[in-house]
Amino acid sequence: MTEKHGQAENMLVKLANLDQLLTLAGEVIITSSNLDLTYKHLQQLHDKKTPVARETVEGAKDLASTSAIISSNLHHLVQAIRTVDLTDLSFRTRRLVRDIARKTGKRVRFEFEGESTTVDKTIVEKLYDPISHQLRNAIDHGIEDTLTRQRAGKPEEGVVSLRASNSENETFIEIEDDGKGVDIQALRQKAIAMGIIKQEDPFTEDDALEIMCMPGVSTTAAVSEVSGRGVGMDVVREQITGMGGIVTFRSTPGKGSLFTFRVPLISAVNILDALVVRSGNFFFAFPINSVVTTISVERKDLHTSMQKGEMIEYLGHLLPLYSLNEVIDKGPLEDTSGLVQVLVVDHKGFTIALKISEFFSPQKLVIIPFNGALTVNGLSGTTILGGRKLGFIVDVPSLIDRAIGKRGVRGLRKTPEIGKKGASAATVKIPEAGEQRAPAETETASLGDTGGIRAEDAAAATQEFIVEIEKLMPALNEALFALESDTGNTEHINKAFRMYHTIKGNFIMIGFAKGGATIHSVESVLDRVRGGKMQMSAEVMDILMDGVAYIEEVVRTSKAGQWADQPSTAILEASAKILPEEKPQIRRETDVTAETVQLSHEAWYRANKYKKEMIPAYMAYIEFDAGKQPAFLVACLIYKRFTEIGDVLGTVPPLEDIEKGYMYGKLKVLFASPVEPGLLEESLVRILTRHYGAQAVKFSRFE
Repeated sequence: MTEKHGQAENMLVKLANLDQLLTLAGEVIITSSNLDLTYKHLQQLHDKKTPVARETVEGAKDLASTSAIISSNLHHLVQAIRTVDLTDLSFRTRRLVRDIARKTGKRVRFEFEGESTTVDKTIVEKLYDPISHQLRNAIDHGIEDTLTRQRAGKPEEGVVSLRASNSENETFIEIEDDGKGVDIQALRQKAIAMGIIKQEDPFTEDDALEIMCMPGVSTTAAVSEVSGRGVGMDVVREQITGMGGIVTFRSTPGKGSLFTFRVPLISAVNILDALVVRSGNFFFAFPINSVVTTISVERKDLHTSMQKGEMIEYLGHLLPLYSLNEVIDKGPLEDTSGLVQVLVVDHKGFTIALKISEFFSPQKLVIIPFNGALTVNGLSGTTILGGRKLGFIVDVPSLIDRAIGKRGVRGLRKTPEIGKKGASAATVKIPEAGEQRAPAETETASLGDTGGIRAEDAAAATQEFIVEIEKLMPALNEALFALESDTGNTEHINKAFRMYHTIKGNFIMIGFAKGGATIHSVESVLDRVRGGKMQMSAEVMDILMDGVAYIEEVVRTSKAGQWADQPSTAILEASAKILPEEKPQIRRETDVTAETVQLSHEAWYRANKYKKEMIPAYMAYIEFDAGKQPAFLVACLIYKRFTEIGDVLGTVPPLEDIEKGYMYGKLKVLFASPVEPGLLEESLVRILTRHYGAQAVKFSRFE
């Protein structure tokens, strides 16, 4: 089954974590072996109808304890492997703030705290969009222009802060600005005009947030390039709540605003820490983070209300009491004992009590999500409990909403969203583990016409280069931000130049000619700074930063299988303004058969080293038909193949000319390889003919 390219994810893993994983795998093997011996011993005792010896019972107990420790360690290790810090997010938001400040003409200082905060990889990208929306709002709506800040006695430079931190169960993202604050009264007037509240009704910050998060609501009179269209806060809250989080804010007129995103820490893959309960004949698992407490209540202490049904007193307040069986339509709970077992659960401040039959110890469970054909409101999947019993995983938010709805009370959302019927929380459909997806369609936008190259080879090459580009981005970001603070530092300039040059080469090798041209223009600007022909200026730094943003967009859309090779007109135009006009050069077609490979000093050194080590060097001459592919792209892929089986010392035409497109279907490669000569030639001829349209391949030893 072909997998869509966007489905594949890659991430760097610390070697220490892999070592620990290997150690745990060894412990699993040992425990499995001991468990097998214990089973055989117990089977023999059972067959002979002999009482189980104490030593056997103790051995089984030790195995159970060891197994629990190993599973817990594996769980925590997988969580550690899946988490990444926010360094990359820090770089991206710094560039975003810089760009928005430039567009709005405001002076803004950006402060980021908590780069070392670790977040599950699956939500890092999801966090960027709501954060970027809020940063735009903070600068465009919050921070005043220089003149206004002067009149208010504020520093000319506004401050926007982003703080990230983790608590035991949540990640906190705080975005604060020292601007004019949210206009609560303007939002109140909007609410009155929309008929949501009356003139005499009170209006709190919570009410203001509800109005801000309604689609189409904006207090900005003018629409700008940055914001003002009434699209933003509704998207922000929808994305945060989609991750199971909440949005809060506070604002002080004239001093600024603070928006806080609280997002639950995501557990590893399909493992859940849960409290297991029995309700009648059914077993249910509640995520431990949603459990407030478990209590036993005398039946005589239950409160009854005509409108609200049964209730219990908890911490001085009355909580509605529901039968878990009845909430999920499993019939009444048969229990006539004097004590009522009660489980108290909470989600986003909505707390209810559930009547159940029996509690079991908290444990780690493997979740088996419902597939697309089955959705049960209040449940999200199943699990296998000890003794091969079937249990149901409870979806606490929808369970609470369903329970409240059964008594005719509004759902979880305080204010129903405009344009959406009903306020009940819908059950999220999770694809079944191991569910087969439909074959992926041909990604012509991301791969282009593969011509004589097999589609799977081109796809694999594309993903390989994209991963390489992604690995280079942190170093490039670090170099540019260091360069912004120290514009004359040649080390930072050279490092950034190397990164851009390598990324440009990767673009060209996967057929992104227009993308490569965009990065080449950025590289050319930086090269003039590197050569002392141009001073590092704000204009140059803008081009460098825009180049990184462009590369990140290419990586993101390529991984999703949506990239179409498009240049950045803005970057090309900005670069053209400060680069000297280059006269077009007419290149003659290289006579590949007659010209010799020109080796650099460094390549000569490597060639001599291989000669001393008795590693043979070869000259390969290839004539190929590129089909519908650009010849330079096929040549680049052939070059990549040679680097995988040896050390390429030089080519005709030179690699620099190949990357620029000066390539006409003939290529000469000088390389060294320790592979046995007969096998080497046979394999390369087969690969070049089959995958790269080679029509003639000639090998010779190079002395």
